[in-house]
Amino acid sequence: MKLIKTKNNLLPLIIFIFISSFGYGQSQNGRIPFYALPYYNYEPLTITIGKYQKELLSNDISELETLETKIKNDLNNTDIASLYILSVRLYDLGKKDDAFYWFMTAQARARIFMNMLDKKRMGGIGSEAFELKQLFNSFNQLIGEYMNGYGFNDVEKGLAVYKRVKAEVKSIQSYKDIYKKVKFVDEKNLEIEKTNKENDLAEGIEYITNNKGKIKQQRIENGTQDKY
Repeated sequence: MKLIKTKNNLLPLIIFIFISSFGYGQSQNGRIPFYALPYYNYEPLTITIGKYQKELLSNDISELETLETKIKNDLNNTDIASLYILSVRLYDLGKKDDAFYWFMTAQARARIFMNMLDKKRMGGIGSEAFELKQLFNSFNQLIGEYMNGYGFNDVEKGLAVYKRVKAEVKSIQSYKDIYKKVKFVDEKNLEIEKTNKENDLAEGIEYITNNKGKIKQQRIENGTQDKY
């Protein structure tokens, strides 16, 4: 773990790296070559964040499927990092349809989380809010290449996931009980942010619905189709 020196002490600095030496858009042994130290490392597989960090280490797909059900039934009490990592682990083990759904779910919840942060009290490097924001942005950017790359190999399946995630946004509850040290803005803003996210997804759904052929053709032309 890299350390950054401040006037008073040393604070952990998350290192986000996407290993590109295996070829852009390619994974090593079917796994996404990504790490976000000190929280996640693909080799050796290390997870040090989240409610289900031990369970997510499993390479037994049946155990991860059981964990999926457990998390689904306890979604509003599950931290967002666990959802992102679940998507990565499912992708690594070949359950890519489920991986795309969980990535989209994590992304929707992370967006609302970040918009609900009290920016005046968020803090800087070393604060939980700051580190989580950086972690979520890293997952969106780097893991998103794989998830979105795979998710629209079948446009109809990708569209179905968008619709499913949009329908579930309304059930998102307050993050205060999960992130007790993080400062959020007034809870009245939660419904506003949920509506905003629903609208974003609705726009995506409309675009995909009206441009299925175009999306497929663009993916073929840029080499994305069936690459992931």
